[in-house]
Parts: sequence; structure tokens; C-alpha cells
Amino acid sequence: MAFLGSESLKNLLSGSSIILDDKGNSCYDESRVEQACYALSLGVEVYRTDNKDRKIENLTETNRTVEINPGQFALLMTKEFVNVPQHMLAFISIKAKNKLKGLINVSGFHVDPGFKGRLLFSVYNAGPSTITLQTGDPYFLIWFTELDKAIALTDQYNKKENHHQGQSTIKLDYIDALKRGELASPHALLDKINKNEGELQRIFWAFGILIAIVVAISTKLWLDNNKFKEGYDKAIEDQVYLPLVEKKLNNFVNDSISLYKLDSLISRRLQEQKQKNVNQK
Repeated sequence: MAFLGSESLKNLLSGSSIILDDKGNSCYDESRVEQACYALSLGVEVYRTDNKDRKIENLTETNRTVEINPGQFALLMTKEFVNVPQHMLAFISIKAKNKLKGLINVSGFHVDPGFKGRLLFSVYNAGPSTITLQTGDPYFLIWFTELDKAIALTDQYNKKENHHQGQSTIKLDYIDALKRGELASPHALLDKINKNEGELQRIFWAFGILIAIVVAISTKLWLDNNKFKEGYDKAIEDQVYLPLVEKKLNNFVNDSISLYKLDSLISRRLQEQKQKNVNQK
């Protein structure tokens, strides 16, 4: 088993129906041969796990790009159909330029003999930044290697249970699988941590404000209670001393009346004595 070099790959692809368009015609482009592989381009159907509509997106002339955010999965389908001969096995990958950004192929790395259809790549953005791809641009690489012997028709990838055979669109089964549950990615976990941290900060702020209010109310109640107690004690004290003051005041009034009467009596006696003395003369 040997991988085809550039010249052998050109001869294979130019004279066969291995790289096809959606009408079944060969769309082989010699400029897409890079070293010992052929570059396949991004098609028009994509799916992103953080798409708010949770639906397949169709790229158009006015909306040609797809953005794969950090920590998110995406399903990307090639524009070209690939028809792998029964005596060959193909290997697939993503260009290093995109892998260095953090884009990882998690859908598999080979294409079986007898497969025919668009290739579906399941990718994950493990990088720190959003990765932007554009429909029609070459991102996917495919290598071909010859088997020592062509496999039997019954062993080829063309049975009914080979569910990728003849695929031309992204199937809903794959979408439903990605919709189930939450995405447990480091980026998603970091978002949750940051969100929880923000919630905790708000809770601490609210708790601090509540404590300050409770302390203020308690202090006010304590001061009011002290003032009430002082007033109460003063009132009790006033009730004790008020009768004494009233008694003293009454005694003073009574003594004043007695003194006034005594003074009047003395004055009258003096007047009478004085008049008596005058009469004697």
C-alpha cells in the first residue's frame, strides 16, 4: 500500500469521476493538488452548536461565511462529492493553517472504498478566538492510497447500513445528537464560572447591603430604646418627687398665710397701743 504522489494523483483525478459536482460531473481542478493531496472546499450547509435557532445554516452569495466560536462544535459539509474507487482508501484532514488556530477534526480520518457522497466534517474550536470560514474556499485535504487488492463488492461502503453513503446534506440525526444536553467544553465551563462568579458577587453585595440595613435599624432601635428608658426613668422620678414638691409648696403657702395673719395682728395691736397712748395724754 502506497500513497499517491502529486503526479499520480493528477493522473488519477483527471481521468476519472472521483471528484464530482452536484450534477455528477467531474469538477477536478488541477490547481487544488497540493503536494500529495487534493484540497476540497467548504459547501453551503453548516451547523453550529451555538446557533440560537438550532438549525442548519445555508451559506449564500450575500452570507458566505460561518463563524465557529471558541469551545463550540460545527458540522461542515464539502462542496464536492467524492467517489472512492474500490481498490483505494482515502485519508482526510484539515489544512494546518486552520488547525493551528485551534480547529480540530473529530469526525474521523479516512474514507472507505466504495464511498460516494459529500464529506461531512465534525469540527471543534479548541482555540481562544473565533474561526471564520467561507463557502467555496479550500479547507479540507484528501489523500489516496492504493490497496494491494481491490475489495469485494459486498465489502465496499455501499450497503444500506452505511448511512453516510450518498449523503448530500447534513442529516437531522447528527443535529439532534448535538442538541441533546449541554455542551461540556472548557470555554462553556469558563463562561459558567464567570457567570456564577458574577452571581456570587451580586449576592455578596446584596448580603452586605442587607447587613448594613439590619445594623442601622438595630442601632436606631437601641438608641430609641435608651431614650425611651431615660424618659421612662425620668417620669418615674418625677412621679416620686412631684408630691414632695407639692407638699413643700403647700407648706410654703400655708406658712405665708400664717405669717400674713400674724403680721396683720401685730400691726393692729401696735395701732391700738398707739391710739391708747394718744387718748391718755
